[in-house]
Amino acid sequence: MNDNLYETNYNLWLEQQMEAVGERNSDALDWNNLAEELKDLTTFPRNLINDYLMILLLYLMKLAVQRNVYLDFNSEWMMNVARHRILIKKLIKQYPKTLDSYLQTAITPIYEEVLELLLLEKDWKRNKTYDYPKFCPFTIEQILDKNFLPNDQRIVLSDNQVSDSGITNNP
Repeated sequence: MNDNLYETNYNLWLEQQMEAVGERNSDALDWNNLAEELKDLTTFPRNLINDYLMILLLYLMKLAVQRNVYLDFNSEWMMNVARHRILIKKLIKQYPKTLDSYLQTAITPIYEEVLELLLLEKDWKRNKTYDYPKFCPFTIEQILDKNFLPNDQRIVLSDNQVSDSGITNNP
C-alpha cells in the first residue's frame, strides 16, 4: 500500500480502504489515517447540527423577544426557522446514532453562544436593547416542531433575565 495515497489521492485511498474492510483484509488497512477519519466522522455531524441549531435558536429568540422588529422581518425570520428545522431533521435522519442523544445535551451550551450573539444586538432605529432569558426557554420538542412558534408574543421572563448589561432583576 502506498503510504502517501491518503495525502495524494484521497478518493482512491478511500476506495481501497472500503475494499479492504469489505474483504476483511486488515493488512491492507491504513490504521492511522482510518482512525483519524473515524474521529472526524463523529465530529462532523455534531459540528453541523451545532451550527444549524445555533441559527434556529437565534431566530426563535428573535421571534419571541424582538416583537417590534419581527414585524419588519417576518418572512426572512420564518424562512430561516423553517429551513434550519428541515436541515436539523435531515441530519438526525442521516446520523441517528450520532445525533439522537447528542441533541438534548447540545441545547444549553449552544444557547449560551446564541445569548452572546443576541446581546450584541441593539435596535438602533428604536434605540432599544432587549432582555433575554438566561436559560433556553424552549424544549427540544418545541425547537424542532414545525408548528411551534413563539407567536409574536414575548416570552414570559423570570425574575432573573439577561440583558446586554448582564443579569437584571425585574421589579
